[in-house]
Amino acid sequence: MDQVLIDTHCHLNDPAFESTLPDVIERAGAAGVRGFIVPAYDRVSLKRTADLASLYPGAILPSYGIHPWYAGDNINYDILLSYLRRQDTVALGEIGLDFAPDAPPEPTQIEIFTRQLNLARELNLPVLLHCRNAHDTLYQILKGYWGGVQGVMHSFSGNYEFMQRFIDLGFSISFSGSVTRKRAKKYHRNAQAVPLDRLLVETDAPSIATESTVASAVEPRHCAEVARKVAELRGIPFEEVCTRTAGNARRLFRLP
Repeated sequence: MDQVLIDTHCHLNDPAFESTLPDVIERAGAAGVRGFIVPAYDRVSLKRTADLASLYPGAILPSYGIHPWYAGDNINYDILLSYLRRQDTVALGEIGLDFAPDAPPEPTQIEIFTRQLNLARELNLPVLLHCRNAHDTLYQILKGYWGGVQGVMHSFSGNYEFMQRFIDLGFSISFSGSVTRKRAKKYHRNAQAVPLDRLLVETDAPSIATESTVASAVEPRHCAEVARKVAELRGIPFEEVCTRTAGNARRLFRLP
């Protein structure tokens, strides 16, 4: 396959991939997926992410951050900063807000989130943003960083109006397996409307199912399924989605 895709959010650092990673990467390559942005999400995954980036230089592209689910942990920002300053770091994340009932308290999440946004601005790194049930609060915070922080709304789950507001702040919009589902009308509308220069694709493997595959079996190779669905929804060639999304990823994350 000549077309190249970049999976802009996949957790190859998840223990689920520990024994199968070489095969997973080989299958991804056969599907045209040649780059993998792999975000850390808690203290333990920081080292695992760095180790994988060293094993697969130029293919596994590391990002470091603390996910809102772990906002209640004892976070050592000096250690986080040491990873963010590594030469191969492409982004800060996965960070954001998650106001689900079982998540850490909202004030705790907001404090951790803003501290990491400050680091991203200081280090001039794009951010990978998680958001669930918190789009308005996230937007209000990001407004304060307008022009100082760029990044991507990972696996965007908000409505069209919020998508436009985040785009106006300069953020890109990434679609995962959710957009492939037949009844996912909100995601379909967003994928049809997002400007091509802000469009990214991802899998969030192994967390989000596609129409064809349960979440636990999703791998970066399924990024091609996401891209094909986006192409179908927009009425454009699959190859154009590959070219545009890979180009957008290279520009946002400053890849060669």
